[in-house]
Amino acid sequence: MNKLTVSNSDSFRERIGYFHKEFLGMPQYVFAESIGLGQERVRKSLMPGKQPTAEFFEAIFNTYPDLNPDWIFTGRGAMLHSKEETLTPYMAQESFSKPSSEQVSGKNLRVLCITNDSSGNENVEVVNTKAAASYIDNIQEPQFLSSLPKISLPGNVFRGGTFRAFEVKGNSMEPTIQQGSWVIGQYVQDWLTLKDDYIYIVVMQDAILIKRILNRIDKRQGLVLKSDNREYENKNIDIDEVKELWLLKAEMRYDFKNPSKEMYLQLQHLMADVEDIKNKIGL
Repeated sequence: MNKLTVSNSDSFRERIGYFHKEFLGMPQYVFAESIGLGQERVRKSLMPGKQPTAEFFEAIFNTYPDLNPDWIFTGRGAMLHSKEETLTPYMAQESFSKPSSEQVSGKNLRVLCITNDSSGNENVEVVNTKAAASYIDNIQEPQFLSSLPKISLPGNVFRGGTFRAFEVKGNSMEPTIQQGSWVIGQYVQDWLTLKDDYIYIVVMQDAILIKRILNRIDKRQGLVLKSDNREYENKNIDIDEVKELWLLKAEMRYDFKNPSKEMYLQLQHLMADVEDIKNKIGL
């Protein structure tokens, strides 16, 4: 078996992630189940800035006694006290199976809460950035959904489905989608139908993101989230971190940028950079 190495500069969170994802081959929800803790608790314990409890580490080391605490906390020494083969039984336990196709397709996993107008038509609820956290926490509460603002949408494209509007926060999808605009998404029940490089509204356990996705559910029970703004790196997530997915169908924006002005500003910045270079080399 090849040696498994992790840089000593990695944090203990990265080493725990390496241990369960790369070495054990377990997504986070399976690892959480294996140590007897809830997935949400494990996720929060591994968030940057959070201080995990002693119980969290005890659960890990009691379940995996061959795991070296010194390696986890400092990066020093070997990952395991003994040979790597001794951990093989943990990887083979059938109780830690991946989600079934029925679960991922939504047949026995997701129930969407909706509201209707006086004519019996589904409302299009509006979720602004201030309501985003409350939306995540109350995603199955009809009373909360009833309190959200609602809009009507014209056109046949908004027929035959469930739609919701979300306010855009951040510039990660610029220039395609502008910060401060509103996007309309159509609810996706079957996650196996997710299409690569399409834009989705991804409702996660702790955030609502608008990203292009690469569907990697079949390969590793996850998604790759991509930004159109090149300043942002791709983000890999486990599918169990996702609560809802909405396929982007429209954007409502109020600021229409002048492309000529944008190009002019870029040219001015480029000329300024050229002048700085010339000054540095004495031209």
